[in-house]
Amino acid sequence: MKLSTTDIRRKNPINRNNMFFSEHQFNMQLGFSMEYINKVLNQTVVLYEIDRENTKIDDVYQEANFKDLVFKTPIELNCMYKLNQAELKTYDIQKIKNYYKKVGKLEFQILQKELDENNCEIHLGDYIGLQVTPDHMEFFTVADDGRVNYDNKHTLYGFEPYYRNIVCASVGDVTETQGI
Repeated sequence: MKLSTTDIRRKNPINRNNMFFSEHQFNMQLGFSMEYINKVLNQTVVLYEIDRENTKIDDVYQEANFKDLVFKTPIELNCMYKLNQAELKTYDIQKIKNYYKKVGKLEFQILQKELDENNCEIHLGDYIGLQVTPDHMEFFTVADDGRVNYDNKHTLYGFEPYYRNIVCASVGDVTETQGI
C-alpha cells in the first residue's frame, strides 16, 4: 500500500514540543512578533508578484522579457529589512576605470502570517520595491525566496516555521531577460 503525503501528515502530527510549548503559546509569540514588526519597526516593501499564468514565456528557455511580464496587483508588506551598502563596480576591470556604484542587496524577514493574510506568495524572480526617499523607489528581484524555512532558526522552538528570509538583488537594467 502506497501512502500519499496527505495520509502521512494525518498519521504523524507534530507533537514533540506540546509538553513545553503549545499552539496557544506559539500564536501568542506570533502576535508579539506581528505587533513589533507592524507597529514598532514600521518597515514595508512592495511586492510586485509576477502573474505566471498570464505572462508570455519562451517555450525553450522558460524565460520572459521584462516587457512581456504581467504583474498582479502590488501589495505593501510589513517586514524587517536590511539594505546592504552600495558596491563600487567598474565597466573595465583590466584598465580599472569607469567606476559606478551599484545598490547593495536587499534582505528582509517576513512572517508567513503576513503573506497568508495578504493572500500572496513570494517567488524567485518576483520584483520588490523599496521606498528609499519620498520621491524614489528602488527595485530588486528576488534571488532567494526563503521557502526552505523549517530549520531551527526559522521555527519557534521547533514548533512550526513562522518566517522567511528573502534575499533580493538590485535591478539594474529592467530590460534584461528574467527567468521565472
